[in-house]
Order: sequence, then structure tokens, then C-alpha cells
Amino acid sequence: MATKYSDEVPTNHFELVEQKIHSTFEKIIRIATERRDQLLVQLFDFKQDYLIKENIPIPIHSFYTEGLDSLLEQLEKLGSIQEIAESYKNKTQPIRRIGKRGSEKGELYNPSGLALDGDKIYIADTENNRIQIFSTEGKFIHEFGKEQLNYPRDIALNKKWVFISDWRLNTISKFSKTNYQLIKSFKEDVGAPCGLTTDTNGEVLVADSYNNRIAVFSSDLEYIREIGKDKLKYPQDVKINNNNIFVVDRNEINNIHIFSKSGDLLKSFIKLEDGRGIIYMCFDLYNNIIISDELGSSINIFTEDGQLIHKIKCNRPIGIIVNNNFDIICVSFREDVINIY
Repeated sequence: MATKYSDEVPTNHFELVEQKIHSTFEKIIRIATERRDQLLVQLFDFKQDYLIKENIPIPIHSFYTEGLDSLLEQLEKLGSIQEIAESYKNKTQPIRRIGKRGSEKGELYNPSGLALDGDKIYIADTENNRIQIFSTEGKFIHEFGKEQLNYPRDIALNKKWVFISDWRLNTISKFSKTNYQLIKSFKEDVGAPCGLTTDTNGEVLVADSYNNRIAVFSSDLEYIREIGKDKLKYPQDVKINNNNIFVVDRNEINNIHIFSKSGDLLKSFIKLEDGRGIIYMCFDLYNNIIISDELGSSINIFTEDGQLIHKIKCNRPIGIIVNNNFDIICVSFREDVINIY
């Protein structure tokens, strides 16, 4: 049974806590609306689940109220959309490089996709047939997958699992995030899988390149459906943003395609300088789109409506992510390093 409020707590205390929560939400929503911040999605979930309810004790409300204050402070520290765009223009050279060519622990050989988990970077060390984990400061932490992988291409994470696409084996593999043991591999009807991602429902979306589609699986790697068949040309990566599915492919006209969750094509836009090689993408907190154009040897930063903000020269970039501090973390396939801008 849920804990009831104590009779010793002043009756107006509940009203004060509720007023504080609503007041804080008003400030957060104002800031998020002005800046079109993705954190707003998290806040709506928070509001739905944790606003004052009859059976929740005061200490829990105090915890959540403090959490709101912390989140408000974080939001207020963020710059405006224009300020962030200007900060991207100052990025020309890496501030840090991780790795070097080789096969020893901490060394890389033709790396490709990567994923960020707090202060850990997971990297598909492709030609070494393994996944390596580094700290964001560059310290080697762990490696796994040598016995199960043969040319891993990309990585996606959720709270419990690590999902990996393998280009040569034509598989999607699921590893434990706790002990890095292989749990399951899907091997049917997948052709040269490239980028992949997970959504809030636990589904795994894969750029099934040779089949010209996005393949959707459950978290148990049971095939569910396909998206984009007959609309995509060698899709390279897939990401979810603002509840829509973004796909980057090698189409000669436009390289970015937006689909609804039900699979309807909503929009195609952005033509890259080259767009024929491996192309990966990610989003920052302001919905800016960061795209690595391998054969164009550039990192391209666009607004959400497709306006180019800045271009960074990089020697055959592939895997790319951006953290909440707007640091761009990108793999250089040619130089066998992870560059942080």
C-alpha cells in the first residue's frame, strides 16, 4: 500500500509544493518553447507521472521538486539557437583524439559507428572485428565481440542491451550491457546492415542497405515490419527525432528522408556534397542535424529545416554523435581515430 501523508504535515504544505512544481514548469516550458528544446519531451513525461497525487509521500515530492530545480538550472545555462549555431562555426580542429591504428587494446583499424553512454564511448572497431569502449577522456575500458563479429558497422544502446549491425555476416546482434555476452543474433533477410537505433518502445530500427529499407525489430530481435521500401536507395543510417524516423541514403536528389512512425514519407531534403559513401547522422538538443559525409570528407551541420550552418573538414568521417555540451564526436575512418570537436 502506498504511504499516506502524515497528519503532522501542515495542510498548506501540499499546496506550496504543488505551486512550486507548477511555477517551475511554467519557467521550463517558456524556456523550452523559446529554444525548441528536446528536453521538453522528457518534461511532459515527468509532469504526467509525478505531479502531486494523493498517495505519494512528501519526501518523494521533495526529491522530484529538487530534480526540477536542477533541470531548470541546466536549461537556463544553455545558449540560444543562434548562440549554438555560432559556437559550431568555431569548430575547425579536434580538441581531442582517441586511438591510433593497430590491433592492440585501445587501437583501431577502420572504425565506423559509435554510441555514447554517459561518459563512455562505444566504437565499432570494424577491421579488428570487435567493439571497444573508451572514456570520453580517451582511456581504454573494455573490448568484446571478437568471437562473434566480422566487420561490425554500428552500435545502438538502451538501458540493458547493446545492438550491433554486422556488414559481412548480415546480422543484427544483441549483447548484454552488463557482461557483454552475446544474447541473440538475427540472420534472416538482412543485406549489408549499416546504421541502427532504438526507440522508446524498445524497437530496433536498422538501415538494411542492400534491401533498400528500414527493418524494424523488437528488443528480442523478432522481425516486425519494414519502412521505406521502394523509397530509399542504399540507406546508410536511421535515427528518431521528435517522434519521426529520419533516414539518410545515397539518393541522387536528396539524402535525408523523414518518415512517420507508421511509415509514411513526410519529407525529403538536404543534398550532400558527395553523398555516395557511408553517411551517418545525429541530432543535438536543438534539433540541428549533424551529418558525416565520408567521401566528401566533411562533417555537415544543418538546421532542422535544412539550412547549412557549418562544415568541418575531416578525413573520411563515419560514425558521429553530439553530447549535451554540443561537442561533436566523430570517427575518422581513414585516420583510425575518434575526433572530438
